[in-house]
This record gives sequence, C-alpha cells and structure tokens, in this order.
Amino acid sequence: MQEDNNRQQKKPFKVTISDEDYSKPDELDELNNQARRPQPSVPVFKSAPTVENSSAQKRKFEVHIDDEDELITFEPDDSRPENKGEIYFSGRKPVRTPEVPSTPQKSAAKKKRRRRSAVSIFFAVLIILTSGLSAFALSCLNDVLAFGRSDDSVSVTIPIDADTDQIIDILSDAGLVKQKQFCKLYCNLINKLLHKSTEYKSGVYDVDKNLGVEGYLTRFRDVQTGKDTVMVSIPEGWTIYQIAERLDKFGVCKKNKFLTSVTSALYEYDFLKDIDADAGRTFKLEGYLYPNTYEFYVDSDANSVIRKFLDEFETEWTDEYQKKADELGYTKDEILIIASIIQREAANSSQMADISSVIHNRLRRSASWPTLNCDSTSTYITKYIKPEVKNTQAVLYASKYDTYSIQGLPPGPICNPGEDAIKAALNPNATNYYFFRHDKNGKIYLATTQAEHDANANIVLRVNNSR
Repeated sequence: MQEDNNRQQKKPFKVTISDEDYSKPDELDELNNQARRPQPSVPVFKSAPTVENSSAQKRKFEVHIDDEDELITFEPDDSRPENKGEIYFSGRKPVRTPEVPSTPQKSAAKKKRRRRSAVSIFFAVLIILTSGLSAFALSCLNDVLAFGRSDDSVSVTIPIDADTDQIIDILSDAGLVKQKQFCKLYCNLINKLLHKSTEYKSGVYDVDKNLGVEGYLTRFRDVQTGKDTVMVSIPEGWTIYQIAERLDKFGVCKKNKFLTSVTSALYEYDFLKDIDADAGRTFKLEGYLYPNTYEFYVDSDANSVIRKFLDEFETEWTDEYQKKADELGYTKDEILIIASIIQREAANSSQMADISSVIHNRLRRSASWPTLNCDSTSTYITKYIKPEVKNTQAVLYASKYDTYSIQGLPPGPICNPGEDAIKAALNPNATNYYFFRHDKNGKIYLATTQAEHDANANIVLRVNNSR
C-alpha cells in the first residue's frame, strides 16, 4: 500500500523551453546530448516549474523524463509512443537509437563462410586450369602424331622460299594443325637437333590429314621416290592440256591436279620471274614444259613432274641462246612465243628458218606490217583452250591471241616448242618474205608482196582440189 502511495506521488519531470531558448542551437544540442547520457537518480518532484514567456505567440517545447525508468513521459492526450532513452521535442522527429552491432558469434560464422567460399573458388579455378592444360597438351600431341585423324586429303600451296614458320602458318590456315606456336617451337628444335634441311620445294600439294606436322614438312622437303616408274614421251609442239592428258593416261598424275599446279603454283626458277602472268595468257608455264622422253614415278606428285619439265628446260636453254636473244632484242619469253608459232606453222624442221624470217621481218617493220596473220594462234584457242574453259573466258583469250587483229606477238606461247623451233626463232634466214602458205601436202609457198601471196593462194587451191 505504501508502494502504491509512493508511485502516485511520483510525477514526471517537465521542462519547458521557449522558442527563444530553442533558437540557440548550441544550448539545444547540449541539452540533447545530456538527455542521451545515462542519468543519475533524480529526486521526485511533485511539480515542475514552468518557464513562461510573456509573449503569447512564442511556442513552447517540452521534455518529459521519467525519473524511475528514465523514460519520457507524455501527457495523457499525447498519442506518441513511449520509448527508452529518447527525448522528444514538440514539432520535431525523435532521435533514433543507433543499431546494435552484430554479436561476435555471427561475425565468426560469416568469416567461416567466407573462408569456405574462398577454398571452393580456389579448387574450382585449379580444376579449370588443369583441364585446360590437359586439353592443350593433347592438342599439341595430336598435331605431332595426328592420331585419330582421317586420311582425307587437303590441298595446300607452298610459296617460293618459304621457311618452317611460314609453312606451319599455312598448315594452320588449312586446319591441319591446331597449336601452331607449339608446332613452330617443336619443328625448329627438331630441325636443329637432327640437322634437317629447312629448304622446301614450292608447289601445290595434296596432303593427308593423318600425316602430322613432321610428315607435312618431310613431304614438302624431300624429292619424291617410288617403286614403279613409267617412260612417257612428250612430243614437240604439244600444249599443256595435251601433256596433262597423257600424264593421266600413263598413271603419272591426275590431269586436274597437274593443271592446278600449273595454274596456281609458283616455282623457284629465275627464267620464270619476268613473265607477266596477268597479260591475258592462258598459262604462265605454257612454252616452258620442255618436250622430251621422261621417266616418271607412278602416282607422282604433280609438283615433282612439273619440276622435271622445268629442270629440262633450264638445261636446254644455254647461255648461247640467251646471248643470241639479247642480240636480237627479244626476251626469253618472246623468243619462246616466236618458236611456238614456228613449231605450229612449219610442216617440218626444214621450213622453220624461213617461217622465222617472215615473223621477224613483220616484227621489225611493224609500221607496214602491224599484224602477224598466223592461223595457228587462233587455232590454239578454238581447238585446245575453248573446250576446257568457260565460254566467256574463251572469248577473252580469242581476242588476245588473234594475230589478225592484235599488233605484234600474242601474250604467251601457243605450245611447248622443241629444240629446232627455238633455234629457228633465234636464227631466222635472211629473206624479204612477208607471207607464206601451205598446201595439203605440207609444201610451203613464200611471198614478198600481197600480189605474190594471192597468186600462191590460187596454186594451193588447185593442189588441194586435185586428186
């Protein structure tokens, strides 16, 4: 009962602050700070003095502190919640108590979870790196040994004077090796340790996918050998298409592979460097596949076959030939063009020097005789080229090789001439002839003027119509 009486006697401590006092921020802050500090026991006041201001317009701010629980006590009609340790000023929001920091147990658990997460990430990265290195090692090994690969062939072109690194780049572009940097290090090391040759032969090669990088380099480096051989004769005056067909027939190499190498490959011969392959000529090598009888390996590589022809030409074209060509004022290629026309126009070797004189006479006096008017150049296109190419390409070639319409020589040889024709081109007879004709028996009719040439035409007509 006594305790209830004491509680009834306790009244909240009430402080009234006027607008004038509140306008002093420093004092107000100090009051707020004091309210936040733990308060000592406060004696019970039955009533709290009220600071009044004479001015009725000034607002009053009240602070209520419960001396028993250190709680702010509100008037009965005040609906604001009662909170511990908070001071409320009329017209202002309460100051919130700072959040309680997490307990040491929770912090330790978070640290443990972070350590577990870091370990998991470490092992995941380690597994990924190990798997990547294993895949890389297997890929490198597969480039060397080519295990599990098919025996399908891929065509690659090796340029002149290519080194090991350049060839591996070509193999990589063709999809034959995957790890080209490793292959470069490996092959250069092997070549150095085993003293292998780093000279490779240019050309177009059909290589199997299952050779491996060392097998590819060996293929490009070594001269082809085999068990079975075949003798093949290439007649004088044959074209590249005729040669390709004969090689295919005798099992030396396929026609299409031979033509691909002739068209696309570049070969390391000095006498080929000055040829203008973009002048509208049919083949860059037409005229340079020297006619002769050769021994070839059966199923030869097309590049080795072409090199055998070119080696023979290099041997046959002597320094004396080059000196004579220089004296005449013609290049080697121009002499071969003249020789190819002689080869096709002459009925036999005895006529070649006279036909050569007609061609040289017209070339020397191009102002009076701008065209050669040789049927053989047009026949070369219609008979040998047109059946093998598209019609639009054949029309273009015809316009370039028609010596009735173009001035001077055609852009390239029209066949592969032999020794007699080349000698005749270098040593024409000294004549005044500008025309020649043949009858059906191969007899030649030479003329100096157009009138003589027309008269010879009548003679040829009678001979051809006679029985």
